[in-house]
Amino acid sequence: MTQHTSRLCKGYLSKKETDGVLHQMTWPPQSPNLTPIELDHRVKEKQPTRAQHIRELLQDRWKIIPGEAG
Repeated sequence: MTQHTSRLCKGYLSKKETDGVLHQMTWPPQSPNLTPIELDHRVKEKQPTRAQHIRELLQDRWKIIPGEAG
C-alpha cells in the first residue's frame, strides 16, 4: 500500500484478502505499465465486444506486467 492509503481502507482490503475475496497485486512504484489509461488503451486495441472478453483481456494484460520495479 502507498503512504497515502488510509487505515480504514487498508483494514477493509486486508479483511477482503483474508476472506479470499481479492488478492493484492504487487504494484511497482511509478510503473507506466500500470496506469489506468495505458491499460485501457491496451485492452481497446483488441476491440472487445462483451464483458467476459474485456475481463479476459484485462487478465492477459495483468499477467505481462512486471512484478517488481527495480
